[in-house]
Amino acid sequence: MSQEVAEFTAPQLLTTHIVGSVAEALEAVQAADVLDLGVRAYNRLVPDADDAESLEEEWVIEVYTSAPAVDPDSDED
Repeated sequence: MSQEVAEFTAPQLLTTHIVGSVAEALEAVQAADVLDLGVRAYNRLVPDADDAESLEEEWVIEVYTSAPAVDPDSDED
């Protein structure tokens, strides 16, 4: 292996939080930013606990040891 190749250590998942609102998700992302941690945030629809025929939105916040490295030259389509 060439010495020019830097070793890559993938960020490790520390914790996963599930919150019910965008405000709570934003607060979790901002807290992780203050601690210089990586974050993956996404929302999903799940069955409503009170009404089996409807769905409700929840936000999933995954907190990692660091932010993943992104190649600025790569094109994402």
